[in-house]
Amino acid sequence: MNILEEIIDSPELLEIGRRAIEDSLVEFRDDRISEFNRGNGFVVREKDGKSSNVIRFGPETGLRIALKAIGKHLESNNTIS
Repeated sequence: MNILEEIIDSPELLEIGRRAIEDSLVEFRDDRISEFNRGNGFVVREKDGKSSNVIRFGPETGLRIALKAIGKHLESNNTIS
């Protein structure tokens, strides 16, 4: 099994990636920033729970955030070199 298959099959690693994306979305929201000119991507509710139509960042940024968090976790646990 390769490393990507291990990540796909690991609820723990997927949760690490999901949390990293969510945390970044909250930071973007609280700092009132978003990637320029996005037609689709990730959105997070406002602090008061109201819906938002502001796309904070695209799927490629979300994927990058998740993979970095998963990689950092695996390195810190000596799972990969």
